[in-house]
Amino acid sequence: MIGKIKAYKDRIIVLAALLGLLAAGLYAMLAGDTSSVVWERRDPNAAPEHAALNDWHFDRETESFLSDRVPFRRALVALDSGVNALTGRRTQLEAWYAAGAVVEKPVHRTVSDVEQHLSAFAKFADAAGKPWLVLTPPSHGWLLRGSMPALMARQYEDETAAYAAMAENDHVVQMPAAFSDDPRRMYYATDHHWTLDGAWQAYLALGERLRYEPLTMEDFRITRYEGFHGTTLSSSGLPALWSDTIVCAEPDGPVKLTILNRDGQLETYDRLLFPEKTETVDGYGVYLQDNYGLLMIENDSAPEGTLMVYKDSFANCLLPMLSAHYSRIVVADMRLIKGGYTSIMKQAGKRLRTEDVDPDAILFIYSLADL
Repeated sequence: MIGKIKAYKDRIIVLAALLGLLAAGLYAMLAGDTSSVVWERRDPNAAPEHAALNDWHFDRETESFLSDRVPFRRALVALDSGVNALTGRRTQLEAWYAAGAVVEKPVHRTVSDVEQHLSAFAKFADAAGKPWLVLTPPSHGWLLRGSMPALMARQYEDETAAYAAMAENDHVVQMPAAFSDDPRRMYYATDHHWTLDGAWQAYLALGERLRYEPLTMEDFRITRYEGFHGTTLSSSGLPALWSDTIVCAEPDGPVKLTILNRDGQLETYDRLLFPEKTETVDGYGVYLQDNYGLLMIENDSAPEGTLMVYKDSFANCLLPMLSAHYSRIVVADMRLIKGGYTSIMKQAGKRLRTEDVDPDAILFIYSLADL
């Protein structure tokens, strides 16, 4: 009799657990919260279009759909990532904690890759008959490798070789010693981009090579935005235990920003900073509103001519400072626009409805990951 009662209780427990799982699945399907997925900077997985229990694609699509909507997903991801980080394994979404910051995983670029890209830059610029420079900031993780466990630090050896190869090229701008002396001041703790201090050091380094006289920090208008959580933290899966303050510098005078938006239409603004973006998931969009394939900054009071910039997002915080020296900066992000270097420069004037682009110099600003 006692055995039967025990078996009865076990069945009730199993049934209750199954009903709980079913209820959680139904909740996730009908009313699940996808804010955690937004935090991870991606779109939620869509529901399966066709039901077929004998199709493994349907099983995977269903699992992905429900996992994005499971209750307390963000806390569960944070727990998993935290355990992985503490045990030295990769975190849930491919970023690491090191020395008080969350950093991107190592970049694997061979010396041959670097030389190939530098050769492509040279071929284009020489054909255009223009002087050219390359600015590639060392990654935050690489700078902090001395504070990591040996197994993690060794994974940055490819970056070490790549930066050494770049240093041998006369067209590559060498970053100031401040980057290696105090890397945590040069980069955000939650994002892979420069802080204002890091961008300022790059601005000073470029002054000598581009032959402009750097201004003082007091010559720029400085604004601060609290509570910034960057993309590196969100991609790590770790809890939001850190936050940064975005500090921005822009010319203290009138400027014009022209953007070729994703619909192929031109938008014009009389500013380079967009404070409303700091209230969104992508707070770094405070600079230039976002990343666009083609844009132009004009400053009629600037002393110099035209600068052509090919870049990734690292340039966004630097461009407002450079605009104090150039009457026109034409900017292309090759990740978001079709064409080669030459065709983009030839078409930029027409697409931006301005005169043909005949730059005084060409500047490439790329992280090693996007080089």
